[in-house]
Amino acid sequence: MTEVKEHYAAPNLIERIDQALVAAGKSPDSLQLADLTPIDEFHLRGAMATNELIELLDVSQGNRVLDVGSGLGGPARRLAAATGCHVTGVDLSEDFCLAGNELSRRVGLAEQVNLEPGNAMQLELFESSPFDAAWSIHVGMNVEQKDSFYSGIARVLSSGARFLVFDILSAGSDDILFPVPWADEPAHSFLATVDEMSALLKAAGFTIERTVDQSAQCLAFLDELFERMKQEGSPPALGLHVVTGPSFGEAIRTVRRNLVEGLVVPTVIHARKSERSSVR
Repeated sequence: MTEVKEHYAAPNLIERIDQALVAAGKSPDSLQLADLTPIDEFHLRGAMATNELIELLDVSQGNRVLDVGSGLGGPARRLAAATGCHVTGVDLSEDFCLAGNELSRRVGLAEQVNLEPGNAMQLELFESSPFDAAWSIHVGMNVEQKDSFYSGIARVLSSGARFLVFDILSAGSDDILFPVPWADEPAHSFLATVDEMSALLKAAGFTIERTVDQSAQCLAFLDELFERMKQEGSPPALGLHVVTGPSFGEAIRTVRRNLVEGLVVPTVIHARKSERSSVR
């Protein structure tokens, strides 16, 4: 876990973001939510995927939602703005939470979105007040003890609550190519197969409603991204490289190679906490 935390370390992140915003012609003190889109969506298909997940989550004003592995908080802010719900994010990176909370304040969402640094394996703090829904976006790839991870999420959800997972899963081979955005080497990458994920979620107290392979959509997204980068000739002032560092380009190209070679399967899993779940 320490190695994963170090992988996502981002010192002086808000200062770097502010510099990039200015370079992109944006005022850091006068932001709209859309201004943050280039850095806010650290997952395949970006805002398109987030908007689809918002529709699937089906929450409304007053609902409490848990974002497990919330990163910089982009999806949480988009969800809160679209639905009026309250989102609590938990992320291992203190740097991401600090910067994310400041960005939420600047776009007027501080009352609806709160990011808390912490280990998503330890959610006992929230058990006294169950959440109405939860999601986890591109997080499980870094989680080795998935049984504890998913059972912990189930414990803090109300009965019947929806849980969405959007992760990059294994196609059955351990020989994926590195580096990738979530790991520089195999020792820090823990991909499950679709069947393994289904078994883990069921054991944790969830009912699987649907599993959707998004490989084709993700490959199209990456091809469009690389074509745009090729036409522009250089990285834009505001982009995910501001958050992750200059190695992002190589890592995301490796994700594409893994997709093309059929080694990974980006997947959305629609689950719901079973009404009679024994998880407590």
